[in-house]
Amino acid sequence: MNEVKSHYTNHLGKFYSWMAGDFDTKSEEQKSFFNRNNIKPIQNGVAVDLGCGHGLQSIPLADLGFKVKAIDFSEDLLHELKTRTINSIEIIEDDFMHFHKHLSQPAELIVCMGDTLTHLATVSEVETLIKKASDNLIEGGKLILSFRDLTSPLNGSNRFLPVRSDDTKIHTCFLEYFDEHVQVYDLLHVKENQQWIQKISSYPKLILPIPLIKSFMNKAGFSVTCEEEINRMRYLIAEKNSSAS
Repeated sequence: MNEVKSHYTNHLGKFYSWMAGDFDTKSEEQKSFFNRNNIKPIQNGVAVDLGCGHGLQSIPLADLGFKVKAIDFSEDLLHELKTRTINSIEIIEDDFMHFHKHLSQPAELIVCMGDTLTHLATVSEVETLIKKASDNLIEGGKLILSFRDLTSPLNGSNRFLPVRSDDTKIHTCFLEYFDEHVQVYDLLHVKENQQWIQKISSYPKLILPIPLIKSFMNKAGFSVTCEEEINRMRYLIAEKNSSAS
């Protein structure tokens, strides 16, 4: 995770919110996803947002009535979340693998969305996180994961992905494929003093086959209740079985 943290701290975190697009529009999209999947407080209302970033999931969850623990290692993104936050969101700067240390009671909902899951160092860590989620959820609690499907490699010039541009910034990603991960290069061109300056950094993202993640969920005592694909992003919603308590 150190390589990912360094990438966000020194490079991507500085322009992540610009890259993500209009916050209100994106957060409404997340709120619609939660609403159509009937995600709402039922018992204690405690929700944990793993890798919360600047709050695209945390704020909609708070709007829906959850008491949110928003966890991320990026000081820049958490600072931005603080400018938008409300009393029902507790902001925590930490590695999200340590989320359980910040819980005084089991949560009702744990989400790890926005491709955050692929930031973990190994597939084994993904399995560990899913098991920790089960251990720290109430009976019937839900786990929501979303991550980009990287199992089908892009070839040639298709590995260059335009992300966003305006009059002063151009962001492009380049993907380099390996057996178990993709090295993601974030190429940013910034116009400074009428000159274009290139800034480049990279970090690894895990390749996570859907059947493997579902097997981890089943092993941890979850039943997958919903599977969806939106813009090559895979969404899984799972409920903790009573036998897993």
